[in-house]
Amino acid sequence: MRYWIPVWLPFAAALGLEVQFFLGGYLGRHRPQAAAVPHRGPQARDLSELGWPPEPEPDEADDDTEDGQPDAEEVAEPSYFAQAVEPPALAPRRSLPRRLAETLLTLAVVGGILYYAVRPHGWDAVSKANRARAERVFSREATRIAGHPATVVCDTSFEHVGIVQEADGAAQVGGGVAWLLPSLCNELYQVRFKHHVQPSPKAGRAIAVLAHEAWHLHGVANEGLANCYAFQSGVRIGVDLGLSESHARALMREQLATNASDSAGNPAYVVPQGCHNGGRYDLHPRSTGFP
Repeated sequence: MRYWIPVWLPFAAALGLEVQFFLGGYLGRHRPQAAAVPHRGPQARDLSELGWPPEPEPDEADDDTEDGQPDAEEVAEPSYFAQAVEPPALAPRRSLPRRLAETLLTLAVVGGILYYAVRPHGWDAVSKANRARAERVFSREATRIAGHPATVVCDTSFEHVGIVQEADGAAQVGGGVAWLLPSLCNELYQVRFKHHVQPSPKAGRAIAVLAHEAWHLHGVANEGLANCYAFQSGVRIGVDLGLSESHARALMREQLATNASDSAGNPAYVVPQGCHNGGRYDLHPRSTGFP
């Protein structure tokens, strides 16, 4: 929804509501009827329906007794209604400089939040030139795995990947184009061009998805098998992006270890039984490192 609705729109709506409250209170204080002390006691209608009805006027109360004197019970019993409608003392108003300072501080905080929200983040903050350079690097890695020319596109339009498609990446089996989620492209960009060499689950996920889609381009249709191959090929991709082999291998081993839990909602992505060191789907059976 961040791409569909301008981020300033809800802030503008909230600001309009606050302006309405401010003007309503300011203009109401300067109306003639607002000059009187406000009555903060319960309303007579509420007392009549839910509590004690209003007491009679003094001249009517004199008729309650034969001799014109109030009963002893009435004298002894305090007027509950009179106590309820007694308006409390109004709190002193804050000084004008203090109110202005609070207003300016509030506007500064809201303005800072709005400024941070409208600033480009992630892949949106990468220039077009750097995006194109990064996509060329990603395409080179996909081409090496696919065995034929391949192009990796960071799908900023979300036509092929995203929440609607429920996919971090997409590629046609045996095709020549793979689409990646922009957030994953940003993770790969940070590793390759910003030299973020520390292992990160997000970076490992991005590398695995890139390799996974590249194996689809190679011709592997099975999702679980594509994952098995991707975890192994991801080590080479991580090294090409600037990671050490130990870091890249640690990231892919983490992806393999969490594969079952990550694929709980879609068992088709679980790696097959032979996906282990020396197994049927080991791409480098003579090597002791797996993946």
